Amino acid sequence: MATQKIAMGINLRQNKIIGSSAYGKYYPEVDTQKTLSLRGFAKHMTDHGSLYGRAIVEGVLMQITECLPELVAQGIPVQLGNLGTFYPTAEVAKDAAVLDIPQMDGLNPNDIVKAIHIRFLPDATKLDNLCGPKFKDACTLELRNIVDTQKVMVNGKQKTVTTLKPIATAVAEWKAQNGQGGSGSGTEGGGNSGGNSGDSGNSGQGQQASGFALTISKTGVGSASVTKDGNAIASGASLNEDDEVEISITPAEGQVPTATINGSSIELTEDGGVYSGSFAMPGQASTLVINTGGGDNGDDDGDDGLDKD
Repeated sequence: MATQKIAMGINLRQNKIIGSSAYGKYYPEVDTQKTLSLRGFAKHMTDHGSLYGRAIVEGVLMQITECLPELVAQGIPVQLGNLGTFYPTAEVAKDAAVLDIPQMDGLNPNDIVKAIHIRFLPDATKLDNLCGPKFKDACTLELRNIVDTQKVMVNGKQKTVTTLKPIATAVAEWKAQNGQGGSGSGTEGGGNSGGNSGDSGNSGQGQQASGFALTISKTGVGSASVTKDGNAIASGASLNEDDEVEISITPAEGQVPTATINGSSIELTEDGGVYSGSFAMPGQASTLVINTGGGDNGDDDGDDGLDKD
């Protein structure tokens, strides 16, 4: 296992189920990053000092993806060292329980088995325990965003879009709205809570960050990144008027993406399958909507957030 601990982001999502005893409370979920391809995983392994080149490592991994399902399909669990074991389980078809032994005569298993699932059981030995609380010790956690999923109308269609607001931004906004500042003594980073004697009643109140919030939403199949001066921008970030914001979109094959800012289309230029565009931040709180293409990925109950590169 790699010794360098890169932080795993933890987002918070509010329970909006009316009538639930947990209604209104926020619960953690992993801020999942863009999925690494087999080729990318092979490169990662070779970059960690493997004695074999990427082509050999990639070839071995490809062989595993072919042989492992073949063995599991025969009911043979496969243990991959200290990683864990892949094994099959049967999902029972609805109302397909066998009532008694006579009913088993001539029974076709396809009539009672709805699906066969490949499951993974992580290693639980003392040396390489990858189970739950123990694996958490191998992770470095950091709070990142509040996640919110809503139904919106995009180009006349209802979409499910997910927005991300940095938790630090949400806390600062709450303090500003409720007249609360930091607990410092007026020094930099202390929230100006002490204030100066001549502040005429403003002591103790924090100041809301300058600029305007940019809400970023994404629908469709594909990935997208939003940056300013080469730095990634998260949904809810505060930007100043006329700040130049760049967009890069890699849609699903054969799809053409779109992007709008406050409902106005942003011109995108295609180069090698990647679409890029930019806009100047309006002098107001704004909403950037990106549709990467690939059908109505958000029409039902999908949770399609902005992919992060």
